[in-house]
Amino acid sequence: MADGQWQDTDRREGAAEAERRRPPRFAAGGDDPDRPRARGARLPDAVDEIIIGALAEDARTGITEIAAMANVSRATAYNRIKRLTDEGVIRGYSVVTDHARMGLGVTALVLISGSQPDWRANREILSSYPEIEYCWYVVGSADIVLLVRVADTNQLRDLILTRLQALPGVTATQTLTVIDEVVHRPVVRPAD
Repeated sequence: MADGQWQDTDRREGAAEAERRRPPRFAAGGDDPDRPRARGARLPDAVDEIIIGALAEDARTGITEIAAMANVSRATAYNRIKRLTDEGVIRGYSVVTDHARMGLGVTALVLISGSQPDWRANREILSSYPEIEYCWYVVGSADIVLLVRVADTNQLRDLILTRLQALPGVTATQTLTVIDEVVHRPVVRPAD
């Protein structure tokens, strides 16, 4: 973070407090050698995590309230959010819905096994299916894991038997039907 972005903090909180909160400077580019970097950016600090947590809880939270939660000025909170967005830490804002109330009462994980040469073609096809909330290419007993949400088991059956098993190179599918969603965190923080 550039020194100019800390000037607002310096005026409001005093130079000593601002210096205490300023990220440490290191030789050779200002990086902490013990912290891994994500795409050339520094990892979020405690203030950033408070801001991210507030936005994850309710993306409509105002900048004044976020600043109060993080115990920083409005300008500092605004600059932090801008930096986190510019660096790709915050990739967007979303609405959290109740899937059952939207008519999507069945959630399932579908594991797909198949031949590797077809993975590129299947990426585009899978991306076009509106029932798929997440799609991961994985290493292990399956090649692809899907999180799907459908209205009922008839739609799930049709998705699996008619469309997924007909994909190029698919040799097997395994379906795990979700009976209770216990944890769904919009933001996962690194363990201490």
